[in-house]
Amino acid sequence: MREAWTGRTFAFDFPVERIAVFQSRLRGATGRITAATRGLTPTALTARPGENWSIQEHVGHLFEIDALHLKRLDELARGANELSAADMDNRATWHAKFNEQPFAEVLQSALARRSELLQRLSALDAAALSRVSRHPRLQTPMRAVDIAFFAAEHDDNHIAAIERIAAASRHTPAPAISLRWQDLPLDAPIELLERHRIIGSDAMISHITLRKGCEVPVHAHANEQFACVLSGKVQFTLANDEQCVVEAGGVLHLPGFAPHGALALETAVVLDVFSPPSESTGIDER
Repeated sequence: MREAWTGRTFAFDFPVERIAVFQSRLRGATGRITAATRGLTPTALTARPGENWSIQEHVGHLFEIDALHLKRLDELARGANELSAADMDNRATWHAKFNEQPFAEVLQSALARRSELLQRLSALDAAALSRVSRHPRLQTPMRAVDIAFFAAEHDDNHIAAIERIAAASRHTPAPAISLRWQDLPLDAPIELLERHRIIGSDAMISHITLRKGCEVPVHAHANEQFACVLSGKVQFTLANDEQCVVEAGGVLHLPGFAPHGALALETAVVLDVFSPPSESTGIDER
């Protein structure tokens, strides 16, 4: 059961000193979204339950509505009699095509705008937090501190929807997929190195062929990595110029941000497993 947002009423009668509580709630919204969506596939993130928004569209909507909160803070600051009205048809959200964007970009945009809102609220003193204008739909006086409370309540409404969609999608996991390395795209980010990749929701795996003499410069990345040498022999350079030779059947475990480079002493085939996944690692950024 879900209460309609437009059917809710609000009592803006709390002290301005409660602003710290509302800021904490606003600050924690992206963390709650991240926790709710962890491990979901792009298909699950963009699936619409019936005529309702997908998870990505709910997140994008929060990004759009924070723009309205910022505008209303501007209006309070200049003493406007009435605040701007929300578009109850949510045309900006529908037209933004959030489902066509990578989820990480949608979430990052929401986080950036939320940071701006929090900075603006933090800069207001008690007098500024108490300035009053009229909310156009509720037809009730609204202060800057009330905007923070209203935004936090709006977050809860949409994050609850995100959690419901995420829970339902986990009950119907994505189907297993069988692939062949030779059928996947091949790229060569550096000389004498060829790579096929599969990028999943929580991990990715790269099938890499290092021709003899191939040298991968020392680099580091946030991803944890397991380098599984299937054939050949590879000399790895680690922190403090430590050298480690791994032959067929060996595995090198590299924690996140651990510096490492490689030299193929023989032509070698290596399976690299990374978590979390990313579109690029150190060798792509050179």
